[in-house]
Amino acid sequence: MAAQADTAVLDGLRALGEELPFNRHLGVEVVELTTGCARTRLQADERLANHVGGVHAIAELAPVELAGALAASGRLAPLLGRGYVPVVGGLTVRYVAPARGVLYATADVGEDVVAPALAAADAGERPRVEVEVAVTDAQDTTVASASLTFVYLEMAATSG
Repeated sequence: MAAQADTAVLDGLRALGEELPFNRHLGVEVVELTTGCARTRLQADERLANHVGGVHAIAELAPVELAGALAASGRLAPLLGRGYVPVVGGLTVRYVAPARGVLYATADVGEDVVAPALAAADAGERPRVEVEVAVTDAQDTTVASASLTFVYLEMAATSG
């Protein structure tokens, strides 16, 4: 049975992603979020420019990280319900064209990650999920691609 994130989980993920201080500072927005799929947008401006007039390489990664984390977490809603949160454990990026203007990062995580992640958690291990993210510009030209490894950490339960 595929793990599906309900609307409340997706709404919570969207809000959290957009409210993270760094994402808010850069202006990263969530433009699409469904179970296992996320698309984020960054409107680049002079604050995010590099020395050749494009988007700085590090600024370009903010929408990548958010799209990947949202797609993986939407798919792994059962882990979130058990108190796990994702952190980046590894990142490889390939810049293939100058990035300017509006950038979109798109991630799609299949349901095949669910069983191994839950099994790892059940075994007392840290679940790890590999996510591929494509970065395109407003003309739908691929400007970068990234491979992220998200490690899910079990956070201490809080009482309220």
